[in-house]
Amino acid sequence: MITDERYAKIVEITNSRGFISTRELAQKLNVTETTIRRDCDELSKKNLIIRVHGGAKSIQYRNILSDRNEKTMKDHMLFSSKEKNAVARRAASIVEDGNCIFLDGGTSIVAMLKYLEGKKIKIVTHSKLIVSNFQDYNAELFCIGGKLIPEFAMCTGPLTLSGLERFNFDYAFIGCAGIDLKRKLVYTVEMDTMAIKQKAMSLAKKSYLLADSSKFNVTGFCSFISTDDFEAIFSDNQINADAKDIPDNFILIDTNI
Repeated sequence: MITDERYAKIVEITNSRGFISTRELAQKLNVTETTIRRDCDELSKKNLIIRVHGGAKSIQYRNILSDRNEKTMKDHMLFSSKEKNAVARRAASIVEDGNCIFLDGGTSIVAMLKYLEGKKIKIVTHSKLIVSNFQDYNAELFCIGGKLIPEFAMCTGPLTLSGLERFNFDYAFIGCAGIDLKRKLVYTVEMDTMAIKQKAMSLAKKSYLLADSSKFNVTGFCSFISTDDFEAIFSDNQINADAKDIPDNFILIDTNI
């Protein structure tokens, strides 16, 4: 495979997956990881992908997450598929007046906001996307500061963790980069965001994972928890997996309803 063909394949695969590891790209294209890293560096310079530690991320994903101030909720929802919206709607349905909830970063979590409108709740988040799209005067929003990761529009680090420790949650709604069903592992792309997810879950009575079908059989940079550690995992019914591989705590939503 010549270089240009390899470049095209890397961009195609990365855009379809959102994130893919260097190792998996090397295996798919039958080249060394060193070659993939060099290719990703060049593609990043051309603004065709985002080069991240451990792999590559879709530039389309970065465009949504990095634009915190100019995008409206309507614009963000254009990025979200009907699967993401179905998952977000089902997750939001369990929240009741009086609840205090944690909302993680990610477009699936942002999509919950419109389904939470009108509920008298308290929301705690480290996501600037949540803040910029929050328009509900019935709810109270608490934003935790810290070190900002611009491409994810999230705050992380010791200040974020110490701020988070002041709260207790009825529910924590968590996003992820990918899920390995057979190994029962949930992945994230950044080590810093992993710590926030784990801390929020430890402070919640119940924790829920939101993961549309595009996240399955996608390996992120690091695994941060088992699928068994969630009260339930909300996904859509387009998962390409054998029924025997889907854990009992999965709630699969029909996207045609």
